[in-house]
Amino acid sequence: MEWSDGMLYPVLHRLEREGLIVSQWKVSDGTRPRKYYTITDTGRTELAAERKQWLNVHEAMLKLWEPLPALK
Repeated sequence: MEWSDGMLYPVLHRLEREGLIVSQWKVSDGTRPRKYYTITDTGRTELAAERKQWLNVHEAMLKLWEPLPALK
């Protein structure tokens, strides 16, 4: 899957609205302002829960993909 700016920023804005990340504008070395994102404690909790769900799906898929025993 390829990501583009048009896909990424709506996701970041949604995560920020839901309190899972916070953003901050910073200027460094005289460059234009850049927006930096930081995960919140709530975001870390949600990430852990999502990761656990995906690991469960992954384990189920691995079981489905195991080779069938050879028939005799």
